[in-house]
Amino acid sequence: MMYVHIIITLVLMFGFGCLPPFATLTPVGMKLLGIFLGVIYGYSTCEVIWPSLFAIIAFGLSGYPESMNAGIASMMGGSTVFQVITQYFTAGAIIIYGFGKWFVRWSLSKKMFQGKPLFYTWCFMFIFMWSAIVISQISMGLLLYAIWGDIADSCGYEKKSTFRYYGFGGILISLMMGGGMIPYKSWMLGLANTWAEVTGGSINLGLMFLITGIIGTIVITAYVILGAKVFHVDFSKMEAFDVEKLGEESKHLRPRAKRIITVYLITMVLAIFAGTFVKNPFAVYLNNTLTLGGLYCLCSAVLMVIPSGEGDGKPALVFNDIKHSDAAVSWPVILMCAVTIPLATAMTKEPTGILPWLTGIFQPVFEGRSPFFILIFTIIVMMILTNVGSNIAFGGAMIPVISPFVIASGMDPVLAGAALIWIANMGLILPGASAPASIFHGRSEIPDAGLRTKVVCFIALLLLVTTIVIFGLASLFIH
Repeated sequence: MMYVHIIITLVLMFGFGCLPPFATLTPVGMKLLGIFLGVIYGYSTCEVIWPSLFAIIAFGLSGYPESMNAGIASMMGGSTVFQVITQYFTAGAIIIYGFGKWFVRWSLSKKMFQGKPLFYTWCFMFIFMWSAIVISQISMGLLLYAIWGDIADSCGYEKKSTFRYYGFGGILISLMMGGGMIPYKSWMLGLANTWAEVTGGSINLGLMFLITGIIGTIVITAYVILGAKVFHVDFSKMEAFDVEKLGEESKHLRPRAKRIITVYLITMVLAIFAGTFVKNPFAVYLNNTLTLGGLYCLCSAVLMVIPSGEGDGKPALVFNDIKHSDAAVSWPVILMCAVTIPLATAMTKEPTGILPWLTGIFQPVFEGRSPFFILIFTIIVMMILTNVGSNIAFGGAMIPVISPFVIASGMDPVLAGAALIWIANMGLILPGASAPASIFHGRSEIPDAGLRTKVVCFIALLLLVTTIVIFGLASLFIH
């Protein structure tokens, strides 16, 4: 069966584009669609590395980039890929130098959590959801996945245990919801500004934060309780775990780990500053000249220069320690980000004809409908599209499709815009839907693609139902 899966993957990547185009798709669009389908199939049935390499070749030959070199550069040379690599250096070093075990001991030894694994899990996800409002989902995610892996290893959970998949899924949705609550930075700010220009109604950040905060709290609570039952998560090992098993070294943080965490936190504060005060001259320099990729690269470089503080004559971050540790750098994640994000974005560009085909399917549905229907269907449509392709591209593309019907219906455009931007951030089912999704699906600690898919589909269902209910209720009071 493995060879059957290999053949299907390659036929989709290199053969689908030979079929005659349909609807508004162009020959280039057919090739990109085939590559995308082949990548998803290969990731789901085989592995990550070789489907990614074939996808890079197919992308370079598709005719969308000018040449193979251009295709390789757009994928392997992407700023997101570079940012993920440099963040891996630091986040991975924090873990391999003992932060994970120290955090496990510190948190599980608290009296408020002893004998209450569900409460501990809820607090873990709930607290970091709010942290993601200001902290990068990528940098926070890399750190939290490593910590949850340390929790699982320390408590003695097997590699195939649903405890790992359940925890990783909770981290993914926690960070996504936190990052999507307020559109005050990056591409979400761009969507908010575009919506305001088209409809004349600026997004009320306070109102959106109130609504999305309620949704986030409900989803986290429902996921922790219902997810534990649905996936038969065994908390007995965690409940009975004796922190003394972690050894004396877990009682205190090493000087090396303290220095790495300090520099890493300074870097994240600078990233938060740049994303918040976007017009400040220093923020402009960070965003446009140094960029986030350069900022995290500087973070890693500094840590490889400053002394460890342990009297061993070595720097705080030793590259060879990272190079030989699977916990530090995950090449499946890097390659998955490199392939899926540029590919999903390329599919929404004009030369492919894919976007007019998709928007043409949904546009007739909105005609002559009530405000409530438009709001609910906007949420459903965006949930589908943001999990098919790039959340940034589809978010921007759906604004001109939906906004005229919102205005014509007499509905408050602020509410519809908030719903669209919120749900556009929730690309989690397929690896190409967002950078956090690529990182989640590429983690070597959760290799079962089928179980990963069940977890994210369960999350998506919880999120969709809760969003529809809460935004639907809000529409009754906001006119």
